[in-house]
Amino acid sequence: MSRHFQISPPSQINRSLTLDDPESSFRLDILPTMVTVVKESMPISAYASVKRMMPIIVTGWIVLTACYLFFLHWFRDSITIFGMKPSAEYCVKQDIDTCKRPDLFAFQLVSGVALTLCGIVGFYTWHVTGRSHSALPNTAAGRLFDYLPEAELLAALNFMFQAWDFVISLSIPEHATPIMLAHHLMASAVAWCSIRYQCLHYYGVFFLGLTEVSSFFLVFIDLSKYYPSVPGSWLDTWVGGICGPCFALTFFYYRVWLWWPESMRLFRDVQEVARSGQAQKLRPQGTWVLYLFLVLNVPLGILQLYWFTIILEEAKKVVLGQ
Repeated sequence: MSRHFQISPPSQINRSLTLDDPESSFRLDILPTMVTVVKESMPISAYASVKRMMPIIVTGWIVLTACYLFFLHWFRDSITIFGMKPSAEYCVKQDIDTCKRPDLFAFQLVSGVALTLCGIVGFYTWHVTGRSHSALPNTAAGRLFDYLPEAELLAALNFMFQAWDFVISLSIPEHATPIMLAHHLMASAVAWCSIRYQCLHYYGVFFLGLTEVSSFFLVFIDLSKYYPSVPGSWLDTWVGGICGPCFALTFFYYRVWLWWPESMRLFRDVQEVARSGQAQKLRPQGTWVLYLFLVLNVPLGILQLYWFTIILEEAKKVVLGQ
């Protein structure tokens, strides 16, 4: 198959020829005495992210839904689950002695698995292998446009869960709050655009994966809120003695302490590729996505701060013995 190159005339300074191949991620600089090949960020014509990730997304929806319905059916007549009864706070429309909330229990089990998976992939890529830093060029275009398989997988997993969570939450009054539904919509929009336009892979590892590390501990905390554990039991010790402090620390570290420096870097990178023209060159049909990321980053960041104030209030009650 023939290939066509765009040829720039030799510079009056270095007398070089530049051949840009619009269908590959390479640029050839031909000098009078040597030929060099310089790798560039993958252009928009090279993606197949949606095609690659759609089987994972659809399979995930099927698995999550099947597991949720299985547990919902399994515990449908259970007043107690593993010796725990639902809290009176979540049995307003039912008699407290016969109250059954299998929807809350099933949701925590299923969502816990999905969120933990995102957190593991993000933590492994950022801290263990370090590929979010070593496998991508340390440039604005590299962080925004270069390809990282782990980030692509994270975007698919996150979109799969956030979209599923939005739909299921509509059937659970405690989860169908405007704040939570808005969060699911914004997070799923960011994840989908990352897949569709194959961008933000450096930032995707952080915002879509690493920030979910705290969610692993939150799952147990929320579960104990819906189904209080027996005082003195191993679950009570696990939730109060380990999950509580670990959740507060990981939430603060990833969603507050690191969130804003990474957000500022994102703003600077978008400004740089927009000013240099790289955004239009590498994503001619998707430059608007970069600005969508910036617009959504602000309310999502404010939401983290709002949630952290709630965490501080709860910590204060524990310290004061309330």
